[in-house]
Amino acid sequence: MRNIPTDLLRAFVTIIDLRGYTRAGEQLGRTQPAISLQMKRLQELLNVQLFVKDSGGGKLTEAGELVAGYARQILALNDSMLLRLSGRDGGGKLRLGIPNDYADHFLPRLMSGLAADQNGISFDVVCGLSHELLKGLRENAFDIVVAMTPDGPAEGAFMTWRERLTWVGDGTGEYTPTDPLRIVCYQEGCLYRRNMLTALQRDGRQFGIVYVSPSLAGIEAAVSTGFGITVLSERIVPEKLRPLGRSAHLPQLADVVVGIYLNEKGPSHAAKSFAARFADMFV
Repeated sequence: MRNIPTDLLRAFVTIIDLRGYTRAGEQLGRTQPAISLQMKRLQELLNVQLFVKDSGGGKLTEAGELVAGYARQILALNDSMLLRLSGRDGGGKLRLGIPNDYADHFLPRLMSGLAADQNGISFDVVCGLSHELLKGLRENAFDIVVAMTPDGPAEGAFMTWRERLTWVGDGTGEYTPTDPLRIVCYQEGCLYRRNMLTALQRDGRQFGIVYVSPSLAGIEAAVSTGFGITVLSERIVPEKLRPLGRSAHLPQLADVVVGIYLNEKGPSHAAKSFAARFADMFV
């Protein structure tokens, strides 16, 4: 009976989710040729063709679709097992640093799955600005950090991906420009705020910051009433708010890089497994 290494399955699933070998390699910290060799090895072990030829990982064969379903189940069981065992053997506490909006959007779904697993892990969660969280990680204040960086990942990323930013208004999705523009934002140091103000200044737009909040709930409260507009990651726009389209004639925004980072002073099995599950959810 042949055994399939989980690192091959994780690379396979990442190629599917990111639609390409190169991007999968960037996420997993490997070169594109290394990812290609992993897929060659996986196909040899399974004796099937996983990807349609010349699709660059963009399209699966029928066998590839079947393998993908099993791969996700195997990885979920692998990560769940390591989390449960680590909870029993290692004290079971993980210190997590995460931006406020990511915590509000992703943590409830992740925690519900962990609660169902009954893995015994407890969490100490701190929400803050990305640069503060990365500083805390270097100072051994966290086991895992989710953080945004402007131009590329910080050193030692477990996994990274790009997030598209969007201008956001109230629930109608309609917007009548004001002069100056009324800006709602997080406190100084936030990358959303920096990208937004840089774009406005680049285009010579007049604006005034009319509301500052440290929380997504505070941002949502102000924008939902039409008090001003803001910028958020496209994937975490709250239900009460709506992205503003091109008809709003607002400046184009740069993407940000989001990464999952582990404590370099010996990450535990629990931290690695939790990070892998977190990465699957984000991607």
